[in-house]
Amino acid sequence: MSVSSAARRAAALQLVLVLLGLLLVPLALRVANRVRGVPPLGPSYLSAIEGPRVRRPFDSGPRQEITRQNPGFVVIGDSMAGSRIEPPLLSHLTGQTVFPLFLAGSGSAWWYLALKNWVIESGSHPKCTFIFFRDTNLTEPFFRAEGQYRWSLDVVAHEREDEVNAVLGRRGGGPLYSLRSAVDRAYGVSQAREWIEPAVNDAPAHLMFGYRRTREIFMTQLNERFGLTHLRPMDAADLQASEDREANFDRYVDDSFLPLMLRDAANAKVPLCFVRVQRRPEGGRPPVQTPAMQRYIAKLRIYVEAHGAHFHDDTGDPRLTLDMYEDGDHLSHDGRLRYTQLFYDRMRPLFP
Repeated sequence: MSVSSAARRAAALQLVLVLLGLLLVPLALRVANRVRGVPPLGPSYLSAIEGPRVRRPFDSGPRQEITRQNPGFVVIGDSMAGSRIEPPLLSHLTGQTVFPLFLAGSGSAWWYLALKNWVIESGSHPKCTFIFFRDTNLTEPFFRAEGQYRWSLDVVAHEREDEVNAVLGRRGGGPLYSLRSAVDRAYGVSQAREWIEPAVNDAPAHLMFGYRRTREIFMTQLNERFGLTHLRPMDAADLQASEDREANFDRYVDDSFLPLMLRDAANAKVPLCFVRVQRRPEGGRPPVQTPAMQRYIAKLRIYVEAHGAHFHDDTGDPRLTLDMYEDGDHLSHDGRLRYTQLFYDRMRPLFP
């Protein structure tokens, strides 16, 4: 055997050993989980895109409160709705209770589940439920439905959400998600994350302070210091959630939560109104709408109205001036009060 052939064999053997190490070493997580007594995880209600994991329990509180209050109107949305609608003021203007379901950073998956599991299941029949959105968010089922936002779906989801799982599976599931889930199950990654992440997050405080109470005070103050209220406002704080590549209504509508929203609301006789917010004005004018976005919104309006719901687009309203905006597409406190009055004036036919 030549020296070069022996060297190649040795290199190949080393490569095999390295690959085996990469595959086998993470199995230590399973051993660590067993030592720590971490219980096995049950299957996810979103099995099309993830493996077993720890989930937060369903929160029935909002549903019960809607039943108790029997509001005349419900408003659902993310911070776009939260920075635009002042519920007490709108309640005063309409003379009826307005129930807000706002969650910053939420998307259409959360909006649908909040509508289905809180509003409709409450047995209440509000005169109208408003759902606020930006651009193509209504047909982007994965927007704010993964990663750090997953917990928000847990609190509005039942143990089984087969239609939600199906939508996400059709739109984004596939070999990549199957591989990730298989790796998660094989190595017990999600189980390990439940005790590793808190340990890593608390490690600096443990090194700095010897007493638990002192550590808790420090972590609370640290989290408050880096909270949203202490962030410097920026004109471009909101990344464009929708681009022209998503502005293809015919392609994406059937694999979104919009048909489910319209179907469930119609079956429950809960009127819907979708409100598209205006993004931050540019140069004293409403933001430019690309031809693709204009076509998308036109088709969205036709689709929504054909299914018996209402549609309103803020874009182009000259009364929504730049001085009402604060951070990105969010409105300021004064802007929220002004918008609520404008919203009431514009939507008077829906406020009998």
